[in-house]
Amino acid sequence: MMPGLRWVPVPLAILMALLGWLVFGSVAGQHALAASHAGPQAGGLELTVNQVVWMADDMTDPSQKGTPPGGFQMPASEMPGMQTVGEKRLRVELYVRDTSGTTQVYSQNGFRLLGKDGRSWAPLVNAATRGAILSETLYPGFQSTLDLYFDLPDSQGGSGLRIEWEHGGTIVTFPIHLTGVDSSGLMVGM
Repeated sequence: MMPGLRWVPVPLAILMALLGWLVFGSVAGQHALAASHAGPQAGGLELTVNQVVWMADDMTDPSQKGTPPGGFQMPASEMPGMQTVGEKRLRVELYVRDTSGTTQVYSQNGFRLLGKDGRSWAPLVNAATRGAILSETLYPGFQSTLDLYFDLPDSQGGSGLRIEWEHGGTIVTFPIHLTGVDSSGLMVGM
């Protein structure tokens, strides 16, 4: 037998211990990253806000060069269910995930948008949101996308908006942050 061969297990053991610590650190880091992105939780459900944008009812796109200033207003007959003059529509896209070990049911009527001066709005259910999920059953570990639409007066700015969510006897309030172009054509949240 070769005399140096008896020392081979020592470096291999050290290498295996080092690899074990790296894997442990990676898993712990992934868990910490997931926990840092976790959103509000209530009654076995967790929310993540994916997108919050103003919807426009005209044919302009301020981000595109060559768009005529002011564009043109779409006729109301071509946009059934869209907001009326003097209002703007806010779209909030949420990811809803069942973090419990049981089946969970959620619905749009558990949400309200809170604004300035104590004003609040329920999510819209009209021709423009037809086909939207009003209520859904989620199985443990599954996730769904929920789009909420709110019509606000033009005077309501985008700052200070919050969502109030009630589920399973728990009420959670969290801020929302707009991105993109607001109803006046100004970039926000970028």
